Amino acid sequence: MRRCTRHAFHVAPLSQRACPAGAWRSRDFSSSGATARSLRRSLRAPPKTGRPSRAVGRSSSLNAVFKVLSTHCEPYYTMPWSTSPQTTAAASALALEVDGQRYLVTNAHAVHHASLLELQKPSDDLKCLARVICQGPDCDLALLELVEQVPDFWANVEPLSLSEDICHLNDRVRVCGFPVGGENISITEGIVSRVEMQPYRHGLGSLLAIQIDAAINPGNSGGPALDAQGRCVGVAFQSLQDADNIGYLIPAEVLRHFLSGYRRCGGYAGFGHHGFAWQPLDNRALREAVLRENGTNNGDIPGGVLVKRIEPTSPASELLRERDVLLSIAGRSISTGGTVHFRRGERIAFPYVTSQKCPHDTVECEVLRDSKVHQWHLKLGWPSPLVPMHPLQPPAYLIFGGLVFVPLSEPYLRSEWGELFEERAPVCLAEPWLRNIPRFEEEEVVVLSCVFASALTAGLTHFVNRRLHRCNGEQVRNLLHLASLLDAATASTIWFELDDDDVIALPTELAR
Repeated sequence: MRRCTRHAFHVAPLSQRACPAGAWRSRDFSSSGATARSLRRSLRAPPKTGRPSRAVGRSSSLNAVFKVLSTHCEPYYTMPWSTSPQTTAAASALALEVDGQRYLVTNAHAVHHASLLELQKPSDDLKCLARVICQGPDCDLALLELVEQVPDFWANVEPLSLSEDICHLNDRVRVCGFPVGGENISITEGIVSRVEMQPYRHGLGSLLAIQIDAAINPGNSGGPALDAQGRCVGVAFQSLQDADNIGYLIPAEVLRHFLSGYRRCGGYAGFGHHGFAWQPLDNRALREAVLRENGTNNGDIPGGVLVKRIEPTSPASELLRERDVLLSIAGRSISTGGTVHFRRGERIAFPYVTSQKCPHDTVECEVLRDSKVHQWHLKLGWPSPLVPMHPLQPPAYLIFGGLVFVPLSEPYLRSEWGELFEERAPVCLAEPWLRNIPRFEEEEVVVLSCVFASALTAGLTHFVNRRLHRCNGEQVRNLLHLASLLDAATASTIWFELDDDDVIALPTELAR
């Protein structure tokens, strides 16, 4: 593995938060979080071709679809002081008009790390410079604006309107965009086969998604899906790897939530996060035991799920306790399988209800505890992962005496061990990613990434990718805390305690 061989002392500014506490990444805290993470890895943004369509509601709808050319340099997390080679990729975008306001919308993953963005109309070779004004990584959406006003840019562009309804099963949709295989706009047609909560490949937990059998290929990302009236029912964003013609749309409902939050606060408002893990009570023996523990019997309580773990930094920690039984949320009864009524003849996982709200909103809930059914208001929070998917930009690092420390992140795990990092990474780093619940605010997993060879570090260079627990006997809370401990050290020796009880001792003055 290529490593830099210079000595330095640098701490990237940890205070530069892209959005409120942990809004960039979280896990799915439902009962099937591990399964959702495995499925998320099988999703990709954008599999193979679909059948073309001869019409898209109105022909003018095509004028609202743009090609996005994104030039970007992704951070190189193994060596955070450098970047990966510059690359250019194509995606799609759409023009929308909502409540009299025009928007240019694309996928967040299509413009992530972009240093140059260009928009091209389907009827014109002219490329216009654009910039990102809002990113929602949880929902994989981004808003663009032109860097400077371009005469006639909106000429012949009829912005799309958002559908008021969520697609129904067997509805026919047409996906427009600029996928690989050509330069002109492409249209594929498909049928809605499923509407449910799904993990977003470039986001966090699960949000509502529409599964269709139309092809969604690389380049389709950010393009609209239209109904027969030419209304936008969703935005193409990912497909299922190793499967033919299984694509996913971000529903108009999620897009409307994203835009509403932007209008309200001028930035990314997020999606409500309930902050606890739960377990179905489908098993009869388990259900009876839990209800007996709460002083009631099976016939009295027809539904509900078990609260099995609560995120310590979430508002839920002030209200809920482990072994509570959540019976309803926002007036919707929760079944023993964790679903609520969705539409006629359909049910959906209950986190759908909280995803319709924003952090700091409250929802009414009924909770069984100590033989009583309590009616409380649960405050929703931001997802607050221990191992972020979208860490600070540029990545933070600290070099002290030739020891290179970084905060653990999912991009770092991928950079070191590839997509199968869950299997290949050492247990000391894979376990925090699997648990992924911080014990206190601002907690980070600090990693000794590598040791630069020198006379001072002779015999220490084999310490690679080790978790740092303590510095001079004090537990390390995060990278900034480590920097403050090193600055404040007055003893002649600085001690670093790693996983597996290994220790490193460096002379303070020489290391500085």
